[in-house]
Amino acid sequence: MRFVTVILLLGTTTGLAAICGIQPAIIAGATASTADAAVRAYQSAKRLLVPSGHEAPTFGVDAPVFRYAAIQRGSIEQTVTVTGALQPVKTIEVGSQLSGQLARVYVDFNDTVAKDQPLALIDPRSFAAKVDEAKAAVEVANSFVDLERAKLDRARIDLQNARGSREVLAAKLESAQALKASAQKTLQRKLALQSQNVVAVTAVDDAQTEFTARLAQEREADVLMSLNAYSVDGAQADVRRIEAELEQARMAVPEKAAVLAAAQADLDRTVIRSPIDGVVVGRFVNEGQTLAVGLESRTTFVVAHRLEDMEIHAQVDEADIGRIASGQRAHFTVDAYPDRRFEATVRQVRKAPQNQQHVVTYTVVLATSNLDGALLPGMTALVKIVIERQDDVLRVPLAALRFQPSGTRPDTASARSGVWVRTASGSLRRIPVTVGTSGAEQVALKSGELTEGSQVVVGQAIRPAGIEFFGIRFGS
Repeated sequence: MRFVTVILLLGTTTGLAAICGIQPAIIAGATASTADAAVRAYQSAKRLLVPSGHEAPTFGVDAPVFRYAAIQRGSIEQTVTVTGALQPVKTIEVGSQLSGQLARVYVDFNDTVAKDQPLALIDPRSFAAKVDEAKAAVEVANSFVDLERAKLDRARIDLQNARGSREVLAAKLESAQALKASAQKTLQRKLALQSQNVVAVTAVDDAQTEFTARLAQEREADVLMSLNAYSVDGAQADVRRIEAELEQARMAVPEKAAVLAAAQADLDRTVIRSPIDGVVVGRFVNEGQTLAVGLESRTTFVVAHRLEDMEIHAQVDEADIGRIASGQRAHFTVDAYPDRRFEATVRQVRKAPQNQQHVVTYTVVLATSNLDGALLPGMTALVKIVIERQDDVLRVPLAALRFQPSGTRPDTASARSGVWVRTASGSLRRIPVTVGTSGAEQVALKSGELTEGSQVVVGQAIRPAGIEFFGIRFGS
């Protein structure tokens, strides 16, 4: 009865922790026989509670409460976790090349637009006036062409007249030469008859006068022929001059037409149009606002192409970039939908480094689908890029590999990993295992005594403990 009293007293005051930690010499305030009984009880309890080998006690100084997890079969993914921003696949800043006042703005944020759809209108009146001026200049240039063409026709006619007169003068010259030759023969014949005193002197004089007259006609015809040659040359020069003027007038027509085309283009640019099919994600102008364009075009709208397809620009540290390649799968979450997982694929690894405060990163572009429109441009995405994946393997929680029961030391003699399991006697036993691919919370089991469904210890919680003998607990 005294032994039971001592045990009960110890159980209600200090608990089992006192029995395991007490020394026989410290038991005081009791009779010798009572102290001997307490020492024997202490030794018996110590042999009962401390197993041998690789097993650890499941209760002792502060009785622990262990937490267990089951070995499961499934898939293991090794990932690289990065952050990035969601962006449309193609975003175009729509600007204006013209300065002027905005007469109309046709679209607003989030409006769906088609290619060449008007977005805004700049006051077109001054540009329309320039178009009219250019049209008039083109008409004047065409009229100059017609005028020069008429001049050329007149010059060609004059040339033909000069050439026709030359033929007439040539005929007159031939006639004068023939008459001169006839008069010369008549004169010679009459001179021969005069030497024979056959004809009178007056007949010889008449023949001489006729010959002189015919000789003068010949000279006149020859001079007219020379003058006509100059006329033909002058007419030919006029033709060439007018042909050059006509060509110049013709060349002025395309110049004026180019000015007209430029004016027409400026008039067309007064209507700001969407270059692609997409959604308006930015608007920077209002009706009545004046655009002052300098060396660069003024951005008026931002149009994103097909928000159904988006991409993530993630920054990957140089230590992990060597494991990233195009085509790798990835999944990500956004703060707007923390319980939803989105899928993505690595599309491009850009080789342009970015150095910020001596930290080198590379941009990795991931493509994702946004058919339901849940993802918005600019959202921050927490991306996990799958580096390696194993299916249908046993998975051990990483917490089980890190767990070490209190009061025990890690087994440094073995380099293999190990987990702790509960034996049939209630104590813990360490089982060496070989692991493979490691995920975020679990690791693949390659070899060991564990099977699917085995319970491994992943942690413990300490609670104040009393004494427990044969299923009966004493103390708190």
